[in-house]
Amino acid sequence: MISHINGVLVSKTPMIAVLESAGIGWELQIPLSTYEKLPLPQEKAFLYAYLHFTQDGAKLFGFSSLAEKAMFQLLISVSGVGPKIAISVISTLSIASFVRSIERGEEHLLVKVPGLGKKSAQRLIVELRDKIHSVQSFMEPGEAGPADSQSLELESALQSLGFNLKDIRRELSIMKADGVELPLEQMIKETIKRLYQRMK
Repeated sequence: MISHINGVLVSKTPMIAVLESAGIGWELQIPLSTYEKLPLPQEKAFLYAYLHFTQDGAKLFGFSSLAEKAMFQLLISVSGVGPKIAISVISTLSIASFVRSIERGEEHLLVKVPGLGKKSAQRLIVELRDKIHSVQSFMEPGEAGPADSQSLELESALQSLGFNLKDIRRELSIMKADGVELPLEQMIKETIKRLYQRMK
């Protein structure tokens, strides 16, 4: 199985990236979020890859992060959700927004995805609620968005209490997507509460 491809970006569109590695041109279908992070053509590029087999053949998909790849694999594990819908979800929703919509049962966010109807959105919530942590474990600090001064103070305070920076930033990302805005002291308490809930 192909884990990743490291090479030179030959060309890119919002849906397709072509990477040349070891003399082979690899055509990968990509979400919009990955396209936005790709360098200019002829520059070096790295994509996590997933080879998907169907009755019609094999297709190669590329992702800028392990969290995107994990999200894709989780989505296609759901009955009735194929690669096309999975790519549409990743292109439409940030990872933090997707995690929140599954955890909170926010169907109204999921139905904004082109090609995803109400029944499919409900199925995603039911089937992925207990599995969504597998995506969260791959979320990187950069996927939490740019840090502001309050976030930096909060990170410092919680690290001094022994919490892991990656876990802190993951919770901040989810709260930001949820529109949670609190004074620093209350934000620290809320983050600690959420971190302890994850440990249960």
